[in-house]
Amino acid sequence: MGREADAVLRLGLMMTAAGTGGYRVLRAMKRAARSLGFDRLDAIVSVNTITCTFHRGEMFRTVVANHHEPAVDASRIEALEDLSHHMHRRFTVEELNAELDTVERTVVKRWPRLLLSVAAGLACASFAVLNRYPVSEAAVVAVSAACGQFLRVSLGKRHFNQLGTVAAAGSVACLVYWAVAVALGMTGHTDTTSFAAGYVAAVLFLIPGFPLFSALLDLTRFDITAGISRLTYALSVIVTATISVGMVSLVTGLNPLPANPGPPSAVWWAAAAAASFVGVAGFALLFNCSRRMVLLGASLATVANMLRLVLVAHDVPQHLAAFIAGVVIGVIAAFIHRAARVPRITVTVPASVIMIPGVAMYTSMYALNTGDMDLALSAAASAALVVVSIAAGLALARMLTDPDWAYGRAIDLRKQLTDPIPDSAGGE
Repeated sequence: MGREADAVLRLGLMMTAAGTGGYRVLRAMKRAARSLGFDRLDAIVSVNTITCTFHRGEMFRTVVANHHEPAVDASRIEALEDLSHHMHRRFTVEELNAELDTVERTVVKRWPRLLLSVAAGLACASFAVLNRYPVSEAAVVAVSAACGQFLRVSLGKRHFNQLGTVAAAGSVACLVYWAVAVALGMTGHTDTTSFAAGYVAAVLFLIPGFPLFSALLDLTRFDITAGISRLTYALSVIVTATISVGMVSLVTGLNPLPANPGPPSAVWWAAAAAASFVGVAGFALLFNCSRRMVLLGASLATVANMLRLVLVAHDVPQHLAAFIAGVVIGVIAAFIHRAARVPRITVTVPASVIMIPGVAMYTSMYALNTGDMDLALSAAASAALVVVSIAAGLALARMLTDPDWAYGRAIDLRKQLTDPIPDSAGGE
């Protein structure tokens, strides 16, 4: 019983370490527990710890385990989801451990460090285009973000402290942006003062979109432990990033307040569609998504984000437009994830990241540095409202398209196992 409990816990811990939400972890563990012959499983999941009690007849066993490095790995989420959905017969502990060994051995980081650096650069440059920065600034943003991401991956491979890594990567991205802007100013190619605002786009690769939305979705189901712990982790990363960027702006004089660019042109609308696709594709690569996930997420984001931009252009409030876009992402994902055989979260979260108001988050810290409390509170509240609205849209779409999620239907471990697969292999 102890070995079987450890195997189920290992599955849950691998899923937690891959960055998926508490709901998925619990359901995967219950499928595995049912397959191994347990009568009941009670578990509490947090961002890096699982405490669970296994029951079989009058016997029970309580096990606790944790991991120390929260991360995001969409490919591993897909592999583990697929395994749990195929546990429709009685497994032995040796079989389950062998399957988990295979996942650990074969599902590794897909993309090299240089490609991830380029992806981060293109993603942040896409944010710059969507925030209507000039093309010249977007190009510098791409170079700066690539440098920051390269350092981030390099420190991550050495298991350096995560918050220290975030601070170092954000500082390097800002300093590279400032150095390039000053160099261009010295050559007479641009006015450095008008070039100062784009640096906030160069650090948007640090915004933890995956844990942020996973946490908010957990909270909508009252998975309080999972939601609060993951939200705390996401906010810790955001605060660290904004503080490091704020300190650099104090030293260099950079500020995130661009001039009003005026009404968008037809060319900008075309550029915005391309930027939406490229931006999400870049972030999906950072999440270790497969090519299929990248294509699905980027295509879905293009549709939803362009709808959001059109609504905002017609004077719809930012948060309401974000909510509608979140619903669109969730509903479309409900129809395509089964056919594509990918977990829904690996498509919906990357597609939603492009709508996170990262510039407003960094603007809030800049305003705090300058003592402008009105702007600080306004920017922070605006950013928080948009993020919550996106998550609310995703949650509503899930309620409309997934009865198990909407009605809280639990997996019955006493249910007789049969050869047909009870749940779709593509994930929930």
